[in-house]
Amino acid sequence: MNTHLQKIKEQLKNFWEFLKRISIQFYKIGTGETKLTRDFIFLFASWFSLLLFFSFFILAEQNPFRLLLPFQLYSYPSLDHREPIIIYISNGEGEQIPIHRKVLKREEAVDLIYQIVGEVGAPPYFDSVEALAKDGKLFSPKKLLDVRFALKQSWFVGKNEKLVMDWNVNRLESIMEKYRLPRTKSEGENLDSEEENPNAPVDTITYYTGGSETGPKESEEVLNKRRIQAMEQTLRALNATLFENFKEIQSIEHKFSGTMNPVYQWGSISPLATR
Repeated sequence: MNTHLQKIKEQLKNFWEFLKRISIQFYKIGTGETKLTRDFIFLFASWFSLLLFFSFFILAEQNPFRLLLPFQLYSYPSLDHREPIIIYISNGEGEQIPIHRKVLKREEAVDLIYQIVGEVGAPPYFDSVEALAKDGKLFSPKKLLDVRFALKQSWFVGKNEKLVMDWNVNRLESIMEKYRLPRTKSEGENLDSEEENPNAPVDTITYYTGGSETGPKESEEVLNKRRIQAMEQTLRALNATLFENFKEIQSIEHKFSGTMNPVYQWGSISPLATR
């Protein structure tokens, strides 16, 4: 212990002598007794720069030695592994346009089909790309039915020229029951000037769920017809998207299984779509 204390005392003494010598030298330079030398200027600038360097990191609460390790202050650049695919969106009235979306594209064809079904039923982004002006009118995309969980299986026939998609009717009916339909204008109802604008998107008008106690009432027959129309628009956009992303497909067949007498008249939906 005495040896360590002796070493500490000697180091403190040497440091004190160094401070005294530097102080005296600065004093002589200030009073003009000693002229500045290049060696002194270089050493002074070096130590002062080092002092500023460490002071900056102390104030920033950072470890200065992190500069010696790569990618510690700045992380690796984030790489976007998504690939653009073409998705068709619809305005809910029979008109649809293609747009580009970036997705983590699946490698297997069956998995990619399931992913495309989910993208078609995903909410529109309403950005400058998807809200395109068409024929002088604002294209107002509507959310289509999210039917990906109703897809039982899909497979190719022949040399991948025909795609067959089998749907669970019970799940489709459940999805259609929960679909929020836009409110329609009833006879004799006075709407505001904003709602009378043909370019105003229907989504800005209040929504209601069929069968709820709020909102205007419509007959079950009218509701079923409108739900079938929403399903038709979804399948149309899905067919166009699949044709665009699978160039070898010439026809798409939809099979509806799960129940013999569905509530909705599936005969109004075309089971076969061709290019």
